[in-house]
Amino acid sequence: MKKILLAVALGAVLGLVDGASAWIEPDARPQIGSIILWSALKDVVAGFLIGLFAVWVRSKVAVVLFGLLVGLGLAFYIAWQEDSATGNAYYAQIMVPGGLVGV
Repeated sequence: MKKILLAVALGAVLGLVDGASAWIEPDARPQIGSIILWSALKDVVAGFLIGLFAVWVRSKVAVVLFGLLVGLGLAFYIAWQEDSATGNAYYAQIMVPGGLVGV
């Protein structure tokens, strides 16, 4: 249970930092509040899944790879939704930090 709570808390903090990094992109500045909120929520979900996986699997390498896949998968979904809603393709800007947070 400690691993799950730690992963969720770390996901929330890293999600806030990840979302706040969108300030660098001038087009994203008007929506910075919702970006930070959804990024934190995405990373809390990722933290929960990674923490749950870490409880069952003892291999650190497997947990890191799973975290990378979860981070990239959730970030891809967010980037895909952004692309289909607005036509702006920010895959690299969303997926790179998402993958790093997952790791």
